[in-house]
Amino acid sequence: MKPEDSALLRYAVNKINEDIREGSFSSQDEDATGSALLLAMDEAIGLSDELAPDDYNWFLSEMDSRRRVRKKMMAKIRRTHLRRWGRGLLLFDDVLTTAEVLNGAVQDAIGKWVLDGEPAIKRDSLLGVQGILGGKALKCLLLLSLHSRACSISNEIRLLAEHGFPEAVRARTRSLHELGVITLALSALGQLDTSVSDRYGAWTLAEARKEARAIAAQGGTPDPLDDQEAELERRAAAAWGSDFFRQNGWAAPLFPGRRPPVPFSDIEQLVNMEHMRGFYMAGNDAIHAGPSALMDRLRLRNGSAFTTVSEVQHQTVRHFLAAAVIVLSDLGATVCRVAASITGDFDLLTGVKLVRDAEDRAVSEFKNDGMRA
Repeated sequence: MKPEDSALLRYAVNKINEDIREGSFSSQDEDATGSALLLAMDEAIGLSDELAPDDYNWFLSEMDSRRRVRKKMMAKIRRTHLRRWGRGLLLFDDVLTTAEVLNGAVQDAIGKWVLDGEPAIKRDSLLGVQGILGGKALKCLLLLSLHSRACSISNEIRLLAEHGFPEAVRARTRSLHELGVITLALSALGQLDTSVSDRYGAWTLAEARKEARAIAAQGGTPDPLDDQEAELERRAAAAWGSDFFRQNGWAAPLFPGRRPPVPFSDIEQLVNMEHMRGFYMAGNDAIHAGPSALMDRLRLRNGSAFTTVSEVQHQTVRHFLAAAVIVLSDLGATVCRVAASITGDFDLLTGVKLVRDAEDRAVSEFKNDGMRA
């Protein structure tokens, strides 16, 4: 179509000419004319069902057709994945079930420990700020929350894989890896050590500062800290210095003699998770809008240059679901061991065997390439 044949552009130009005749601005004023044209085009778009009814109805017809096509296409992709990975997905479900049961058992053990030792636990406040949990109780709560979130993310990964969303699988596996690294880091100095977990619990203050700066930069007014938070911030700065509020300042005890910032990759290496770096970087590509990641999506099939819906990517399912199982299992085993040490409920460690057995079965299935004919 030539520009002069566009009903929308014709409407916008006519409106601009009318404004010029009325003296709203001069045709020589290019900035005013350009701005007015954009506004007029927006108005024309809002009236496109009237101005260009044939084009508007074509879109409606194509949408009806597309609904039927995408429904069939997505069902076919799911069937393809189930033929190859159905058994693996069932074994992944077993891993999830085991992890969720373990999470409940850890929660019960922590709950009983809290009830039995409530007075002492209440006295163990974070940096002495009354009403803010610290010490072993805070560590238990943080680890339980990390494991709970890991279970939720792993459920997402499983569903995304079955329905053919490989980029989302990679992105969520990256998130799972982060949780795994942090979980290991919180106990890197010992299962009963709370020097790292206390700092991590207080690092909400650093996150609040970052959010406040972003709000202020946009001309907004950040919400002030409440009295407890303000006192915690004051004591954190006095105890740990201003470096605490820099990148991953909570992890400073893991690197004696070194001041923050602490890159995530250094924490990853310290807890021996650097072998997952490739998965982490692939997850970065899936999240961010880098040119390499964009061009990697070039498919040139089914009439499209780039996919807009789900797709079959067997290698993503194979490698990333195995990686997700390993991270979830490592994370769960770590949380279980720490909880058992703190609460004294060492029979809780029975769950570690069940977690590892489920992990072995699932990982073996994915490494053996599923039910490939």
